[in-house]
Amino acid sequence: MSADMLASLKLVRSDIGAERPRLMRAMLLACGSVVLDMVPIWAVYRLTQMLADGSATAAGVWPLALLVAVTIPVAHLLFGLATRTSHIVAFNLIHDLRLRVARQIARLPMGFFNDMRSGKAKQTVITEPERLELLVAHAMPEGTSALFTWFIVTGWLFYVDWRMALAAVLFAPVSFILMGLAMKVSMRETEAYQSASNMLSGAVVEHLSGMAAVKIFNPRGVIGSETAAAIDHVASMQSEMGRKFVPLGGTFYALILANITLILAAGAWLLQAGQITLDVFLFFVILGGNYSAPLMRLFNLFHHFAHISIMATALQEILAAPPQPDTGAVLELENHDIAFERVSFAYQDKAVLKGVSFVAREGQVTALVGLSGAGKSTIANLIPRLYDVTDGCIRIGGYDSRDMGLDQLMEAVGFVFQDPFLFTASVAENIRYGNPHATDAEVEAAARAAQAHAFIAALPEGYATTIGRGSQLLSGGEKQRIALARTVLKDAPIIVLDEATAFTDPDSEYEIQQALGALMKGKTVVIVAHRLHTIAGADQILFVDAGQIVESGTHDALLAKDGAYAALWRDHTAARGLGLREAADAS
Repeated sequence: MSADMLASLKLVRSDIGAERPRLMRAMLLACGSVVLDMVPIWAVYRLTQMLADGSATAAGVWPLALLVAVTIPVAHLLFGLATRTSHIVAFNLIHDLRLRVARQIARLPMGFFNDMRSGKAKQTVITEPERLELLVAHAMPEGTSALFTWFIVTGWLFYVDWRMALAAVLFAPVSFILMGLAMKVSMRETEAYQSASNMLSGAVVEHLSGMAAVKIFNPRGVIGSETAAAIDHVASMQSEMGRKFVPLGGTFYALILANITLILAAGAWLLQAGQITLDVFLFFVILGGNYSAPLMRLFNLFHHFAHISIMATALQEILAAPPQPDTGAVLELENHDIAFERVSFAYQDKAVLKGVSFVAREGQVTALVGLSGAGKSTIANLIPRLYDVTDGCIRIGGYDSRDMGLDQLMEAVGFVFQDPFLFTASVAENIRYGNPHATDAEVEAAARAAQAHAFIAALPEGYATTIGRGSQLLSGGEKQRIALARTVLKDAPIIVLDEATAFTDPDSEYEIQQALGALMKGKTVVIVAHRLHTIAGADQILFVDAGQIVESGTHDALLAKDGAYAALWRDHTAARGLGLREAADAS
């Protein structure tokens, strides 16, 4: 599929309205600089006329010199102002575009990003919009000025002598036909090349992210097969694109710069025949010899448009993707019971849940247990509509959750993920994400409730210490307690815990369980449990197997049943009591 050369313009069309006066001013300034750039050429032409007819005098030359001395810096000043103005427009448009993309991403279902690797996501949302700077800050003012220059020069050449003008411009249409064919050939490969570049970016990001594993398992630092294959693929594509482009593109460069040969030949013949004067001949050598310069600038700008358009097409796909349905309604809920009614869910074509039904009551704790991959975390993720069900429905307080506005749903649910995400910000800001209006005292109280205050106070700057994904200041358990403090501060009526104690040490696990007990009082709580002893007191335990609930009941009732849960409990207690030395001996 060929690239849409106007895709980049369409992308910023909705945002360009407010910037149109400033953009027009930049283009007018650029055109003004072009007019002034012509003045030195006219002055040289006028001087050659004066020298040819013997009228050159100091009194006549000084005004020309003064005119040139004034117009050259003014022309540069105007073009500098044009470039400055166009860059302001470009940065504003990129800023607005990124905000639009960020808002759109927040409205899209999580499934939209399942197949988007981190490298591609970064390149599409962060890196690629920067290419619009070339279009707006350079292509528009520089392209306008180059086109304006070409029209002025062409008209001027034909005004002075149409025969010499034909010699100056003869190669131009032939050259650009060749260039059009060359660009058409290369553009066929552009989308595939862009896709290969995205794959390379994703592979490299993944390689760097897994550097610890690379160092341990691959001490010689040999690049992984996927990354090496991506590098080889991009290199081979570049070579192939070059082989297809060079014959036509190289001929373009040769012809577009060869018009001086025609000018010299035609000029010498006409000069010898007395058809033109020496000043006309010199004029065409000076101006006609540079006839291709504005065209070259135009080509150099348009040559990048295919890559920009591919980027714009990718962003357009994100902006055009249907957002997750949101009624915006605020419903009067009778309670905060959660009812799954024959819920099925599939990631693309892979069925994960099949007809799941249960009720998690307000004021009670419902625990989800089972083997890895059974679908427990998927059930948890469906509650706040991180994904939408494929079939069936989830009711909250008697209403289908899809009938609730997303804002109301998100306010109603607090979630602690198994792998907590911390923003690159202070500890206080990370906790306050649960309630942006919370006071410092409330933030500290939430941290104390999550058993996090002691280690936070010991950080270099306490609650003002900057943390984040790349920070090495916190252990896994400490990060999880900060995430728990965020949920405590939110004080939502529904709490979903994807194993909140997964990374805690035994000494703090009991304290966190006590904190959770206070947090969960009177709320609807759903826990994805891996450590079975932490949910032995749950009001309801659901055993999930292959996307279905195969057992449900209290801990004691399920043990008495002696089914799948009882077997899992026996394995769990045996594993807790088995030391590493015993395990080694047993093997």
